[in-house]
Amino acid sequence: MKKVSSALISMFIAFLALGCNSTDNTKQWDDAHLDPGLPEKVIYGEMNTREEIYSFFEKPDGSKRTSDVAYFRYGKHEKQDAAFAKLNNCRAYYYSKSDTLSIRIGISDGFTGQGLNIRYKNKKFNAAAYQFTDVIIEGETKPLQKVIHQKLILNKLNYKVGDSLFGRIELKSIEINDQGDTVLNVANGNFRTKVKRMIIEE
Repeated sequence: MKKVSSALISMFIAFLALGCNSTDNTKQWDDAHLDPGLPEKVIYGEMNTREEIYSFFEKPDGSKRTSDVAYFRYGKHEKQDAAFAKLNNCRAYYYSKSDTLSIRIGISDGFTGQGLNIRYKNKKFNAAAYQFTDVIIEGETKPLQKVIHQKLILNKLNYKVGDSLFGRIELKSIEINDQGDTVLNVANGNFRTKVKRMIIEE
């Protein structure tokens, strides 16, 4: 089990004291950073030696790993195991006619799922952790999340459908989940994918 550093614990307590459950700033947009040399980083060569991880509804196609992002959730009912922290993949879509790029780093078994959702537009972005389940619990409330730190590095500042996207994300956020539990989300690592268009029928 990965331990939380004393600095993170202090930050966690400090934001609790500020009443983070009354604030949701995941709509905060920050500037993305540009690094054209990102695709040449050693980590992508290492990812080429690993097979892709697929969500339940996806058909394996022999692709190589798209994500090296480690994602941890620390909370009362959250069990953390470093062996599963990088069990996720990366997908990027423009939905229907939207000009906002959605980069999703996560995994789903068809009934539950978790990960990160990054929205990117006009050289700015916002990021948020997510978790879902098909189990409906009476009395659940809408999760609230407060971003402590978010940083996104991309190999390009503009993408079109068919482009290769390389990036690195850093995210720390505190969340009051749908059951009222306080969760600390921590994620960082590199990812890559092809930009696609997904049409959603209304």
